[in-house]
Amino acid sequence: MTWLPTTTGRVFDIVRPDWRAVDLMGDVAEQLSQIARFSGAVSAGPYSVAQHSIIGADFIYRNGRDRDAAAAFLLHDAHEYVLTDKTSPNAEAEIETAEVIQPGGGRIVREMQRLMKLRIDDAIYQAAGMGGGGCPAQYRDLVKTIDLRLLATEKAHLLGPQVKLWNPAVEAAEPLRLTGRITPWPWHHAAAEFRDRLRKYLPDRFGGVAANPPSKSGPRRDGARPVRKLEEA
Repeated sequence: MTWLPTTTGRVFDIVRPDWRAVDLMGDVAEQLSQIARFSGAVSAGPYSVAQHSIIGADFIYRNGRDRDAAAAFLLHDAHEYVLTDKTSPNAEAEIETAEVIQPGGGRIVREMQRLMKLRIDDAIYQAAGMGGGGCPAQYRDLVKTIDLRLLATEKAHLLGPQVKLWNPAVEAAEPLRLTGRITPWPWHHAAAEFRDRLRKYLPDRFGGVAANPPSKSGPRRDGARPVRKLEEA
């Protein structure tokens, strides 16, 4: 069995992802809003993948006014609605354990993790009308940069004192300039805000739609606009 039931009663096959099974308004918004980042290790309460995605997307739009770039970030972790949020330490532990069991096994596990995410991302971005191949190539570096900087921000705002240093890239990353500190939202609020951003950043697909319709789908014809340089306020 490689399929999972979703909030709206769909069936999603993890091994054979199909964009027609992806409901961004219903399943993705609802399920990302109930998945906690950092394995729930936030004393203020669960901080959801949905809220993380919204904060980064809003930052990109606020500083570049590029809806497609913001949408690319909004969906960059959407595969977690079926894979859940596997923390980096957990992913690395799987790789190291596989290497102990069988030399070379770590490389296979790393590639498996990458391929599973990529295939599900492909289905999600197709369902959003942004074409196949996962996150559009022109936005991948931007998404990676903002994701790293947001992680540094979340670390400072949400987590307690750290007894060990994190990955050097995280320690060196410049936090995002946000208005106020991050405060975890209740899951139902995060879900509603995620739907709002789908309408805002993908208006051709989701403008004015109801809360839980079957997702419209297929590649968008106009393509994506080029990335504008970020200028922080």
